[in-house]
Formats: sequence, structure tokens, C-alpha cells
Amino acid sequence: MDDNNNDAALPVGGGEEQRTSVETKIERIKSKNPKERLFSITFDKFEELPLDKDHEIASSTFSCLGFQWQINMYPGGETKSLSDMVAVFLERRSGDRELAIKYSIGLSKDGERINRQDENVFDGSDIWGWLNFCSRSEIIGDWKEYEDGGFLEKGALTFHVGIQLDEFIPKNPASSIMLKLFNDENSADVVFEICEQQKSDSESDRKRAKTSTEKLFHAHRFILQHYSAELSALCATSDGMTPIIITDVKPEVFRHLLYYVYGGEISDEDFAVHEKDFINAADKYGVTNLKLEAEIWYVNNTEITIDNVIDNLLYADAMNCALLKESVMDFIVENKEEVMQRVSFQDVPGDVCKDLLAAMSRHYEKDSPCDDGEDETEVEKTYSKMRIRDLRQRLDAKGLDLDIDGSREALIANLKEHS
Repeated sequence: MDDNNNDAALPVGGGEEQRTSVETKIERIKSKNPKERLFSITFDKFEELPLDKDHEIASSTFSCLGFQWQINMYPGGETKSLSDMVAVFLERRSGDRELAIKYSIGLSKDGERINRQDENVFDGSDIWGWLNFCSRSEIIGDWKEYEDGGFLEKGALTFHVGIQLDEFIPKNPASSIMLKLFNDENSADVVFEICEQQKSDSESDRKRAKTSTEKLFHAHRFILQHYSAELSALCATSDGMTPIIITDVKPEVFRHLLYYVYGGEISDEDFAVHEKDFINAADKYGVTNLKLEAEIWYVNNTEITIDNVIDNLLYADAMNCALLKESVMDFIVENKEEVMQRVSFQDVPGDVCKDLLAAMSRHYEKDSPCDDGEDETEVEKTYSKMRIRDLRQRLDAKGLDLDIDGSREALIANLKEHS
């Protein structure tokens, strides 16, 4: 649930006599937006906080953009809040000069998400936020034995708070400079010749076959060496500007792959047309992120059916596409009776059993979050039930140069090694 302007307003009423300051756990976390400073702010024992109207619960302060900030929450609502609504505000606690910022406050758990966003000028110790952030019942959720409902984790409520300057900031030109080098013949020191062979069933035609398309792409060894071991190894086979012949990739697909290596983005239209070609080429030539992005496109655009389930499973296994394999396994579990009657598993490798068991575990038992402080055996059990996207996100969040393109077993082993 996203909301750009949900009753954003200055709080009215309340006072210092109704403010309770609590010790909160505050951590800086990684944001997908490089301009945004993102923090997690955790209030323990949410259900035990005062429910009086206008009773403000103030977090510990945190530093951002050279100022001190805090989150003010009203578990029982502010004066003008609707019934059962929790009010949440961002307050600047230091500095007097005007500061134009974009800010967001959100909650997330198990794929569910609430996110409020706005932009305002903070003048002195201004307070901006939402009188009706969300309902208390939505935060607490339905009661479940041995398990928190709603957005609570072990009774605690964690807000994700993002802050960034609402000012024009010119982009770092490094990416555009890199893109200007793409296929630049004058500065290149290696060249690829992409030859797409014609296909023919006739032996005489094959003997006379000519390349249907020939295309030259110029590149730089230094860049390829730092991006792809496979492309770097190909460069080592060429002296000077002698073309490196490639016959197993369509010219337009290789062009996109090389453009991606140089920092370019591929359009939605091109992904829709070449998603499987991108998986194949990126897997062969070691462009991992492109492969994972194309895999997401393929999974979202492909309807798994009884007729194609085994073909997709075999393809996922051959190409090491863990996300696609997970999608296939989910389909098998959800349609187990029809699959048992109509599908043959004769050609399926035996190592897919763990993926199938993981899918069954997710289907019959709700995913539970993994606490890095848990017992090693419990952590391993939790990892085994997690979705591929969550395993990949956890590895990426480690901030290490870890391989996130691998089987479920490989991802879990990597996580355990770096826990």
C-alpha cells in the first residue's frame, strides 16, 4: 500500500506532558535510491505502549544530513486522527535553517507493505507526518499461536524512514562517460564479430551456408576484465584487433549484453522480446545481473501449465535459474493431483527434490523471518523455506562481492558462511 499524501499535516494538540521518550533501536540500512538515507527504527513492546489520545511516544534521535531527527508516534492517535488510527510524524530536533526534503515512513513484513511519502520544507524544529498513518488493528494483525501477526516482530514495530534532499543535484557523470565508450571504435582495443548462422535441414544447404548477419562490436579489455571472466578470457584469444568470432548469439542480443556491461539499461520492450535469449547469453558470458533481471521477466511473463511444466523445470535446472525453478515447484505443489496424473518425471534430475520440499514447506507452513541471532539449526531451517528473492536480497545486503546467481543450496551455503 503506497500513499503519497495521506493526511500529511503538522500535529495539533498534545504537549510535553504527554510525551514519553523511549529507547529505540536505530540502524542505517541500504537503500536502492543512492540519494536516500534510509533508517530502521524499532519500538519494542508496541502493544504495551499507552493508548491515550494525544500521548506521544518519541524515538531516540538519529543523525541525517547534518541534523538530528526523531520519529513521534501516537499509538492511540492524535487529536484529529480517526478512530483506531495510529499517527506518525518526523520531527527535526536541531538546526534553524529551512530544509526542503523528501521523506518516507513505512512498514513491511512478509511481502506486505505500507509506505507513506511526502515532501515539505522543515523550518526549525518542524514536525510533518500523517494523522492517519494506518490502523492499530492493521499493525497488530490477526492473532496466531506462537507467531506475531500484522507488522510486529517479536512484539516490536519497526519503521523504515527515508530522508533525502529535495534539491537539484547533478548526477555523477561517470556512468554517462562509460556509456560513451560503448562500441567506440577509436578507443577500443578488442573487437567481436557476431555471426548468426542460418539454419537449414538440408546437408547441401549447410555446406553452402553463409552467415545471415555479421556485426562488429568494439570494446575495451580493461572494462571486460573487471566485469566478466568469460568475456575477459575471450579477449585473451585475440591478438590486437583481430576479430573474436561469436556464432551462438544473435547480434542484437550481444549488443544489448555489451551495452549492459557498459552501464546501460535495457528497455521493457527489449526484455519482453529477448528475455530467454538474454538468460542464455548472460549465463554463457558471465553477465550475472542481466541474467537475473531477464529471469525475473521470464518468470513474470511465462504462464506455467501442465503442458510446459517439465520443459520449464529442465530449462531452469540446465541454466541454473533458481527463481524459475521455484516458480515451477510452486505450480507443482499447487496442482499436485493433476501433475501426478498427467506429468512424467522420468527425465527430471534427482537434485530437484530439495526445491520441491522447500515449496511444500512454504505452501503448508507460513514463511517465518530469519533472526541472525537464532540457533544455527533454526537458521538453517528458516533459510531452507525462504524464497529465492529473499535469499538473494540477504546476500546482496551483506555488501560483499558474493555470487547471487546459484541454486538454492548454493545461496544458502553462501549465507551461512557469511552469517
